[in-house]
Amino acid sequence: MRENRSVSARWWSPARGLPTGTYQSWLESARTHPGRQTRILAWARTPSGVCIGSPSMFSYGSESAWWHVGWHQIEQGGWNAETHKLSWSTYDGGREFIELVEPGRMPELFRERVSASIVAERFVPIAGERGVTVSGRRDLAEASPAITWHQTLGRGLSWNSDEVREAVNVALAELQAEYGLL
Repeated sequence: MRENRSVSARWWSPARGLPTGTYQSWLESARTHPGRQTRILAWARTPSGVCIGSPSMFSYGSESAWWHVGWHQIEQGGWNAETHKLSWSTYDGGREFIELVEPGRMPELFRERVSASIVAERFVPIAGERGVTVSGRRDLAEASPAITWHQTLGRGLSWNSDEVREAVNVALAELQAEYGLL
């Protein structure tokens, strides 16, 4: 009896076990982002589709629509095993979460890829435990990426404070000089 290969792909194929239609729609959508690698490192089922981790981006959706975010654009996030939710925020202020029905390796890949995009990071204490995190990130899709610098304000602090702005500016200059990234 001949097996119907269009129903699903094998784990060792480029589709890494994703159903063929899902893989093809993701591949087509991912290719609209030039330079992004379309190799699947891990994927997980969600209630309405799947999420996919590739070397340079995180994708989620289904055959009808896909969303893609570069690992370097994720400011912070993580996996909550109790709620089965993967959540993240981006530097542009977006906040998202998805429920993973079958998480597989996705939580570990998520953490690893976001960490891989961090070139330099420093916490700057401002008031006790409160502070600002200064980080330099790189786009994992580029062979020789430029470093993008970000400052993440901790809870209870405001950019309206001269003390906060001055401490961040000093830390940013020190970090860039230390890593030779001025």
